[in-house]
Amino acid sequence: MKAKILSLLISAVAVLPVFSATIHGSRTGANEKSSGFFVEAFSKQGRVLYKSLKFDENGKFVLEFPTNEALVYWIDNFPVYVQPNERLEIILPERKSGAFVIGGPVGQKAATLGMLTETNIKLAGKPTINNLLINEINVAWANFSKEKKGIPTKTEIDQAYQAETKLISRSKDTGINRVASFYNDLRYLEAKLQYLRAHPTEKADQRFFGIANQISLNHPAVNSLKSIGLRSLVSNFYMFLKLSQGANIKDEDLSDNSSLGKMTYILKNVSNERIINEELSQSIVYHLSIKGWNPELDKIMVVAIEKTTDEAAKKNLISLREKYSKVAKNAMAPTFSIPDANGKMISLADFKGKVVAIDVWATWCIPCMHSLPYFLKFRDKYKDNPNVVFMSISTDNAESKTKWLAFLKSKNMNGVDLHAGDKTSSAFEKAYNITGIPRYILIGKDGKIIEDHAVQASEPAYETLIQTALQAK
Repeated sequence: MKAKILSLLISAVAVLPVFSATIHGSRTGANEKSSGFFVEAFSKQGRVLYKSLKFDENGKFVLEFPTNEALVYWIDNFPVYVQPNERLEIILPERKSGAFVIGGPVGQKAATLGMLTETNIKLAGKPTINNLLINEINVAWANFSKEKKGIPTKTEIDQAYQAETKLISRSKDTGINRVASFYNDLRYLEAKLQYLRAHPTEKADQRFFGIANQISLNHPAVNSLKSIGLRSLVSNFYMFLKLSQGANIKDEDLSDNSSLGKMTYILKNVSNERIINEELSQSIVYHLSIKGWNPELDKIMVVAIEKTTDEAAKKNLISLREKYSKVAKNAMAPTFSIPDANGKMISLADFKGKVVAIDVWATWCIPCMHSLPYFLKFRDKYKDNPNVVFMSISTDNAESKTKWLAFLKSKNMNGVDLHAGDKTSSAFEKAYNITGIPRYILIGKDGKIIEDHAVQASEPAYETLIQTALQAK
């Protein structure tokens, strides 16, 4: 009896369909020495395919990817819609042309489809309009933007949208139609946003913003976007939505890639796992690196950690929350000892009871070079004030220490100038989460951090911080 049941199970497994998208292809003029290209595909789990393909001696390649769902494959940066168990043949022309040709099912002869001649793409076979429909939409909008030089009229934008909507209607595949319509809506929104940027003082009526009601960040097609496209979608959609509500296009909330407003919107309105796991997570990381930890961000992090389904992303957020909160405003400043130009170890404890203004920089950092002279002016201005010390900490690596020393001499920098770029003193960078420079840190007389990401010394608000710190008891 057991043997019979086992036999039935094996038979049942044997008849289960095995799906695999197969793409045969070649590149004009390519051989085994030619550079290859990447293929990517995304789903709600994130990137499910990332592969570098190489050509054989005849310039050919084969991609076979087991999947049971239709996906958008980004082949050498071109989006191709492929159904599970579909077999396609692709011919990539010379890389300099930036275009490619796709044939129908393997074995069928390629033919030219008139509507795509402008993009140098030739198709054949019944399903081909579906396979390259998204690419055609992207190319059409790119050509439209180029033709109008970034300043089309409202009417022209509407006409372009209607033309692509008509193109989509030629496909009878409801699945690709839904995805293609999303891409068309996305490009339509981008064009309208481009118009608003070119006409910042113009007040558009609510009909102009109607597309915001058609696009949903929870749309399944969102998952087919590459990571950079996903980031652009979220930022553009949030900006467009806020503009429709009367915001000014120059508002920091709209220009900041990691604005608290945008992150709060995502948490309240978005359930798409990729946006939560990728875009929200990256926004938090970026905010921490630029502005540091604060109570309002912490509230966002708590909810984000709860909603994040990617375990690696969740673990990273938990770790970052712990690390950054330790060196946030009002926290005790971690102690450190770093050598100066003469090799003498200088400790933060040496300046107990003083305001310590720190500039973290490097000789190779162009923004640092812009801001450093302002910092040195403050050092000179307050040189007779015993209650404040202006400390520069270089992150130049050990190999560049000679260059750092020469720079100090050329600028007559003979104050508290430290070198934290070697292995013995890198603990400072780790303790203060130095992920970007220039970085300004201000420590109060009581040894607590006043600002872990202070404004740069070139900003008028910087001296106000110094004065306030000096007046504190």
